[in-house]
Amino acid sequence: MAKKLVLIGAGSAVFTLGLLMDMITEEWDEPWELCLVDIQESALNSMAALCGKIINEKKKEDAIKLAWSTERREFLAGADFVVSTIGVGGRRAWEKDVFIPREYGIFQPVGDTVAPGGISRAMRMIPAVTAIAEDIKKLCPKAYFFSYSNPMTAICAAVRKETGVPVVGLCHGVPNGIKRLARFAGLPENETSAYAAGLNHFVILYRFYHDGRDAWPIIREKLKDKKEEICLGPLSSEFIELYTAYPVSDDRHYV
Repeated sequence: MAKKLVLIGAGSAVFTLGLLMDMITEEWDEPWELCLVDIQESALNSMAALCGKIINEKKKEDAIKLAWSTERREFLAGADFVVSTIGVGGRRAWEKDVFIPREYGIFQPVGDTVAPGGISRAMRMIPAVTAIAEDIKKLCPKAYFFSYSNPMTAICAAVRKETGVPVVGLCHGVPNGIKRLARFAGLPENETSAYAAGLNHFVILYRFYHDGRDAWPIIREKLKDKKEEICLGPLSSEFIELYTAYPVSDDRHYV
């Protein structure tokens, strides 16, 4: 029996294509029904056409059945997995989250998690994601619900409090942070490992290993050469020197 995955916010080319390629490259015991949902019909149709072409070229028609609609309730019944990547207001709204606070002397390079920009984004996002969760509760209560939308911590807390739906927030921040630190140290990523903890966009990597050995001495040695700070922000570099720990989203989310 096919597993059903509903992707809400499928007009995002980067995420949708990445998910599809992961589904294609993995070996699965069961076929998939991939349902694309987006309220922007033109973007949805473009992504559906592109996904269909990729599935056909990779000869995965029997492994992945593709469907799409602007109405999520059409697909939620019987879903095994629901993934939300929505961004209410799109890039133009996100710009306002950054630029309006700046007019009042509040600087935040990324307005998606904290401060006025993060609050503004939360006020747009929480009602929309909570509405999705309410539909999941009614139509596919056993489905796994994953949210990639920001501010992740606020959204997940609100969804759980208001609906009781056990949403899981996911982000690529920690893997990317490990890659960045490994690259800075000149170490093969597959030979490194780490421990990290915290809330999304404020996660601290506090142990870093190379082949099971403490790799912080390598990082500290690299920091002595100021030219090497190119791939680590100056505040993150100072944070490492003071606390032997690394904010995995680097300066971008900590200024």
